[in-house]
Amino acid sequence: MMFLSFFVILFVLGLCVHGDDTFPAVQKFFQASEYTKFDDSMDVAGSRRGMINVDFKDENGNDDYINLFRVDLIGTNQQRGFAHGALLAHEIRDFAVVALDKYLIQMIQEIDLSQFPEELQKILEKAMKGLEVLAPRIAHKAMLWVWNKEEKYLPQSLIDEIDGIAEGICSVLSKEDKKKECDVKEWRDNIRAVNMFPELIRMSCTAYGAWGDATTQSLNGGLLQLRALDFGGGPFANFTVVQTHRNDPNNPDHAFVSISFPGMVGVITGLAQNGIGVSEKVWMTNGKKNLQHGNYDGVADVMMLREILEKSKTKEDAETYMQSIKRTFAIWVGVGDFESQKFDLVGYTEKAATVYTDETMPKMNGQPYLKSIAYVDKHPQPSHDGVNGTLPTALQHFYGDISMETTSQIINYHQTGDLHAAAYDFTNKKMGLALGKINAEGNYYPLGEESNGDSVWKAYNRPWCIFDLADLWSGKV
Repeated sequence: MMFLSFFVILFVLGLCVHGDDTFPAVQKFFQASEYTKFDDSMDVAGSRRGMINVDFKDENGNDDYINLFRVDLIGTNQQRGFAHGALLAHEIRDFAVVALDKYLIQMIQEIDLSQFPEELQKILEKAMKGLEVLAPRIAHKAMLWVWNKEEKYLPQSLIDEIDGIAEGICSVLSKEDKKKECDVKEWRDNIRAVNMFPELIRMSCTAYGAWGDATTQSLNGGLLQLRALDFGGGPFANFTVVQTHRNDPNNPDHAFVSISFPGMVGVITGLAQNGIGVSEKVWMTNGKKNLQHGNYDGVADVMMLREILEKSKTKEDAETYMQSIKRTFAIWVGVGDFESQKFDLVGYTEKAATVYTDETMPKMNGQPYLKSIAYVDKHPQPSHDGVNGTLPTALQHFYGDISMETTSQIINYHQTGDLHAAAYDFTNKKMGLALGKINAEGNYYPLGEESNGDSVWKAYNRPWCIFDLADLWSGKV
């Protein structure tokens, strides 16, 4: 028996060594504070704008870089909105008007119109004729239609913030071209419409939370949460903004950070001081009709995420809110918090918002139960990757050592997070961010180098910036 046990041990060790060889190396990590510089000339009533610029060599020795916009927004919603618009006026124009219009021309050709209400289908069908001229205009009309349907479910504070962005934009652009009046109402409608863009698309992503015995010793049993955003190509990666919101007199001691884009108020990725972290992915199902039925008579998904991020102290607060509102489209929402140091996944549909834990999630994703890990991979659910899928395989391999560093290996192995990936360390109070980079055509590789693969610049293949949360909450570099 001892002889047999010896060979069993050797066999297991052999598997472990082989397993190490199959997993990618830890990515490079850069401390964001060392590469952040605020522009002293860009200050709006205390709110500031900065840049994070990291120059580095890629694995082949070529010059590469990470460029990130950063805004530190303080005050009420309206004040933060005005500062957002003033500090990023040119970027909002370049993103919301120029880059997004170009992207919409490409995207609208691929839309499955059957998923939309008949009234909206009629609007979108017109975009197929004279596409180059009409697509952005009609898509804008469609997004404004969604806004008009859902506005009544928004708190006035968010409407004030959006309208403040329009006023802030014109406070800058009107000074630059005095011959042309900056139309605040036109910009207000534009920003309102652009904030509904996520309601017209579906993002396939990955989320997990690990705590207790699953995480590395330095976390002391605390929570490590992942949010990996798989969006596809387009202009978004190069317009990424790290937005910090703080010093709101109506919501003191509850600053939050949102990884977003110029002019955007809704949330797709974020973490709050003394509150929660959010993850999200579309809830597609395995079957002929994998998109679940939804509607435009409720709170927009990204606005729901903004509300729980800004106002929830615990994951239970967030779950109660999700269950109390009128919902629109089906997504998975991941919520972890500082208080419990645990993570739930909420199956969020127009009919219900059902909470799943590490113990109950396996019946939904069709993958193995892992104690103290709740997870959902990037595929339609239950995942066709099955019990031996790349995500559960990686999570099992790194069980007991899950950290920000090993998370960079896990997402690379699962190949998830093309646009960005964020990890929240609730024990050490840090946030990690890996950001994709796109070429002039919106693809994740250098122009002319398709033969070397189309994913070299996807976030899961790139270095991470590490933010100390205390710096974000205080406005410190």
